Amino acid sequence: KVEEELPILPHREKGLFPGVAMPVMVGRPKSKRLVKEAVTNKQLIGVVCQKDMDTEEPEFKDLYTTGVVAEIVRVLEMPDGTTTAILQGKKRFRLEELTESEPFLKGRIMMLEDKIPEKKDREFEALISTVKDLTIKMLSAFSEPPRELIFSIKNNRNLIYLVNFSCCNIPSGSAVEKQDLLLIDHLKDRAYRLLYILNREYQLVELKKNIQMKTHEDINQQQKEYFLQQQIKTIQEELGGNI
Repeated sequence: KVEEELPILPHREKGLFPGVAMPVMVGRPKSKRLVKEAVTNKQLIGVVCQKDMDTEEPEFKDLYTTGVVAEIVRVLEMPDGTTTAILQGKKRFRLEELTESEPFLKGRIMMLEDKIPEKKDREFEALISTVKDLTIKMLSAFSEPPRELIFSIKNNRNLIYLVNFSCCNIPSGSAVEKQDLLLIDHLKDRAYRLLYILNREYQLVELKKNIQMKTHEDINQQQKEYFLQQQIKTIQEELGGNI
């Protein structure tokens, strides 16, 4: 059960989606107190993105109004003195208003329901399969993802989780685009929009890779020509010296 009023945690990082676990750095004193009290009281919180990362004391106008109800799974005190909270997304909500600003933000919310395609929707199955493949390609293009993660993406049958996981982990995806994805009620529409972004980002990655390869080949060719020119010059000098 989710209360109509929740502690509101504004954050600067990538957007949280329902069903997805995500680490969030907690730096502001208000946010640290919010996390501490929520853990003590075993209370759910509302997580929203702020529009400008540089805003230190965000007000209602500084926040996106669509967010995700989350459970604080664990709090980690890092060696450098920072605090990281592991959040588990539950359901989407709309922030109606902020009701308190001290000792931390609280707000009145309205829950949002996801519209799920029917189980026998073959088009949606094909769409998810394509999203899986592109997500794996994108993750592999930026780093060497753990085998367990690849196995999980390939074999997970929770379609809602798969869409939201990919939305949360789009490499190079902007906060605005992720917020737009979170706004979409119908899961199939969200998946189509996600696929468009993944395709665009993957094409950009491939283009960059091709440019780097071409540049490398050009440099190698230039080095080869320079080496040959130096060899010819040396031979000419040796021949001239023997005349």
